[in-house]
Amino acid sequence: MKDVFPSVPENLRYEVRMIASAMGIAAREAKMGAGVSQDEVATYTEVLPGTVVIDATSLKSARKAMKEGIRAGVFDAPGHKQEQLQAVLQKAVLNALAISNPKAVPRSEETR
Repeated sequence: MKDVFPSVPENLRYEVRMIASAMGIAAREAKMGAGVSQDEVATYTEVLPGTVVIDATSLKSARKAMKEGIRAGVFDAPGHKQEQLQAVLQKAVLNALAISNPKAVPRSEETR
């Protein structure tokens, strides 16, 4: 960007920024995406009851199981389970932000 941006006409700068941003997200997704997904699946497996079966290779399956657990009230009672849920969801959001908008992730909360 430092080399190219000065030569871009004013009327195209917004588009160039958007393209550069999309390329950055794609690069971070390629670099971090699989690890973040595996981490999220493992974390959901830890906090959901043992009776819930999660496909360890599918983030979509793990998210569905977590959604169903929340809807079923697994985490409704105040206490350890609810604290675990909050920590898991916060970690998932921070991991997603590390890919889509790393500047939004506080330094003390940086993930992978």
